[in-house]
This record gives sequence, C-alpha cells and structure tokens, in this order.
Amino acid sequence: MKRIVMSFVLFICLSGATGLIQAEETAPLKAVDISLDQATLKQGLGVFTDVCMGCHSLRYMTWKDLMDYKEIGLNRKAVDELRGDAPLNAHMMTGLSEADAKESYGTVPPDLSVMARAREGKGAYIYSLLTGFEHDPKGRIMDGNYNIYFPGHRIAMSDPLGWLDHDAADEKDLKQQARAVASFLTFVGDPHQLERQTIGKWVMIFLIVLTFVFWLLKRAVWSDVEH
Repeated sequence: MKRIVMSFVLFICLSGATGLIQAEETAPLKAVDISLDQATLKQGLGVFTDVCMGCHSLRYMTWKDLMDYKEIGLNRKAVDELRGDAPLNAHMMTGLSEADAKESYGTVPPDLSVMARAREGKGAYIYSLLTGFEHDPKGRIMDGNYNIYFPGHRIAMSDPLGWLDHDAADEKDLKQQARAVASFLTFVGDPHQLERQTIGKWVMIFLIVLTFVFWLLKRAVWSDVEH
C-alpha cells in the first residue's frame, strides 16, 4: 500500500513538473536573413563594440583580425580607434571583471566567439534573443529581463538595445542592429566559411572537368575493342 501511495505522489509531482516545463517553453525562433557582406559585418562590429562588449568578449578574435579578414576589411586607423590602449594582437576582451559581473548580474556573461555555432538556430537564435524582450504576462520577471526565447524566460542580461523606444520608428532600427550583430557573430564563429564555400565551388568544377576527361580517356582506350 505504501508503495502505491509513493508511486501516486511521484506521478503527481512529475505531472506538475511537466506542466511547468511546458509552460516555460521558448517561442519558435524568428527567421532572419543573415548576411556576411562587408557593410553588414561592419555595422554588426559597431553594435558589438558599442553595446555588447560592455559585458561580453571575443576571446578567439584579435583586433588585428579585423584588418586581416577581408570580409570586414578595416584599416589600421579604424582598428586603432576601436582598440584604444589594447595591443594590436590582443583578443577582444571586455573590461568588465568577473567579480563585477557576478555582483551586477549574478553570473559571468558568456564569451560570444562561438555563440552562433553553439546554439541551435545559429544566427537566428542571436537575432531572436535580441528582439525577444517583452513584458512578463504573469508579472513575475522585471521588465528588461523577460525574454521569450531564453529558457525559463528569465535572462540575467537586461535588454541591450532597450535604449530604443521600440515604437514604429525605432522597431526597424532595432531589427537592423540585431540582424547586423547576429551576422557579425555568425562570421566570428566561423570566419573561414566564405573562403571554404569559394574553394568548394572550384573543387566541384575541377571534379566535373576531371570526370569528363576520364570519360574521354575511357572512350579512346576502348574504342578499338569490340563489344
């Protein structure tokens, strides 16, 4: 009898937990056109250094990379204006210390170098997160920390683009900036992807030509053989 009662209690608890999980499910990610053209990447870099870098780092990207990667293509003067006193070969690290981060947010903000690759949806996840701050319909979470795309909806990061009024005029600007920084972080997560795609096209052309040459060679070799 005791075992039956315990099983019933366990079933009730699991049912309640399942209901909570379902209630806290995140919304489907928004569709976004991730673009790796130079203008978009430069705009995304500007949003990152002006807004995101106050808390987040890019430990796998150096200031010099901003010049070396032709997809971004900054000149030395532009990089010097961004990096300040940081060495040219230094990684793009936030000035926020871990102690201050824990005191302010209760946690250390994650490095964003491979965030676009690590999350399902890639750039769409970042774009959705940046445009997903809303009012908590149940009033449990303070404004600026309720995000419909974050697991549990309570996110330590306050709305980084919250300075926009989110009215009709600013909504377009919000989406443009979110798309730009999502595109930039998509590039940072895999900076050689465009180069690989270009090489891949030439490899496919080479294989097609090589196949045609082998076909001609086969015909020439077997042309005198009766079938």
